[in-house]
Amino acid sequence: MKIQWNPFLYREMKRYAGSRSFYVWLVVYEIFLALVTGVGYNVVLRTGWAHIMDYSGAAYLYFILSGILGLTVLVMVPSVAAGSIASEWENQTMELLLTTAVTPSQIVAGKLLASICMAILLVIAGVPFLAVSFILGGIQQKHVLEFVLLMIIEAVFIGSIGVCMSAFSRKTDGAGVRSYLVTLGVSIGTPLIAGVVYIIINAYRGSRYMAGQGGLGEIMLILLCNPVVTTASLLTDQMGYGNKFQEILCVLGPVPDFFLEHWCLISAVVQLMISLVLLFISARRIKKYYL
Repeated sequence: MKIQWNPFLYREMKRYAGSRSFYVWLVVYEIFLALVTGVGYNVVLRTGWAHIMDYSGAAYLYFILSGILGLTVLVMVPSVAAGSIASEWENQTMELLLTTAVTPSQIVAGKLLASICMAILLVIAGVPFLAVSFILGGIQQKHVLEFVLLMIIEAVFIGSIGVCMSAFSRKTDGAGVRSYLVTLGVSIGTPLIAGVVYIIINAYRGSRYMAGQGGLGEIMLILLCNPVVTTASLLTDQMGYGNKFQEILCVLGPVPDFFLEHWCLISAVVQLMISLVLLFISARRIKKYYL
């Protein structure tokens, strides 16, 4: 049985496999992770005069390495996804694509997969360094699997933003700027919105509506679409600081317990639903251009 690969994904993977620069960057990335891991475990295993090892440092090193991998997805995916469709507009090859048997939905799906494959490969390449935490304990195999699965979901979410911005842009540079602006807006803008609303409402209503007493906790639900907060919720729960994370979410007031207890899962589902909507809009945009 022959597997039918999406032509865009096949072309992108073939380009990576034949590119010398891809392997150079992969080696550099692996060396960087190895240095961070080596320095971190050197600090953890250093006993000193008291001959005491701080094994809890292994969990913190896992947190740092996970943050680096998450930052890789956050930085890399928008730039690649932004030029996925915009480059076709810019090079005037979109009409040629639409005359083939490839549908607009296949174009969007292929462009998305091609945009996130590099980031996912780098995340998978970093898994062995995360797995070193098994040596000292505190981190389980399921934790690493959960983190990798979440990074794939975040890559799809961020990539769908880039693809959508690319579908509505005729220039690659413009698509890149819009993609990063929307990504930063989702990652940084949503906490700022919650903070501004909190300040404004408390400034006009007085101290009796201070956090913990007023009904402002629902505002924090906008953070469900924030990939940084979603990743933080998973990592803090894995490290045993889930209660601290919940306290931060309730700083504006009580948040429904159902969302607090299942924040990461609900957030992942919400982001996947938003991704489907953005991809549908992108496909409609391409189809409208063809018609």
